[in-house]
Parts: sequence; structure tokens; C-alpha cells
Amino acid sequence: MFVPLAGATMGPGCLKLAHSRSRVRQAPAIGIDGELPVEDEEAVFRHYKMSYASGAGGERRLACR
Repeated sequence: MFVPLAGATMGPGCLKLAHSRSRVRQAPAIGIDGELPVEDEEAVFRHYKMSYASGAGGERRLACR
């Protein structure tokens, strides 16, 4: 699954995310060696209530895990 690191904090031996455990568990996911299909990329951003825009040349914002 994809999780935004914006707002995350690091501590000794841990990373605390700015999103609840349930929100992260409900996020769109891919297989361990999978690739997120381009048509599903915007759904990840929507799930975390983030705005989505592809790069100036149409390039993707997310890709391989």
C-alpha cells in the first residue's frame, strides 16, 4: 500500500504516520512486486484527501513499490 510521508515523524525505532491505522489499511494496495496501474494512481491521492496532478509532461507521480 501507499502512504504519504508528509506529516510523518520519526522516533527511536519507529515512524509515526499522520494517518490513522484504519485509513492506511483501507488504502488502495498492490502486490509486493507489483506496479500501480496508471488509471488507479489518482485513487490513492483521493483516499488520503490529497490533490492529484500528473507531471508537466504527463509523467506519473507514483509507480513501483
